[in-house]
Amino acid sequence: MTVRIHDGCEATATRTPLEGGLLGWAAVLMLGVCLVGVRMVPRPLVPFVLRFARMWVAGLFCFFGGVHRGASFYNPRGPQLSDPVIFLAMHFMGLGIMILSPQAAWRLATPGMLATLGGDLYLARGHRLPRFFLRLRPLQLMVASGLIALLGQTEQKQA
Repeated sequence: MTVRIHDGCEATATRTPLEGGLLGWAAVLMLGVCLVGVRMVPRPLVPFVLRFARMWVAGLFCFFGGVHRGASFYNPRGPQLSDPVIFLAMHFMGLGIMILSPQAAWRLATPGMLATLGGDLYLARGHRLPRFFLRLRPLQLMVASGLIALLGQTEQKQA
């Protein structure tokens, strides 16, 4: 049995469902936890926290790619050609962040998150992503981009 907090169809929701807001912000909160952790853990552990943060960001890109692909199945017009392209691009961005050097990974991550924001807003306006993304994504992904930039700066100072 699945416990649902939101009562209704998320694909047509204009207000952010509680579970969508909680889960969406929890993912961003972890970036803040990593930033605080970098400042609080003993110095020898800082590289591990930064590596975890990079893996978390990579996971976010892969997850957002899955959100795009899954949402395409609810599109009344059906999946569009751009849907698997977006899915693959976001997954490859996540994989790139995992395997590239820390400096290159952080340089890609912030603009990648801002591009995700722009793409999500465009697709939500076109009814290809849930309408509540118009309310949720701007602040969520701007905060994520800021935290990613700060984590990247922190890693550069460590190098």
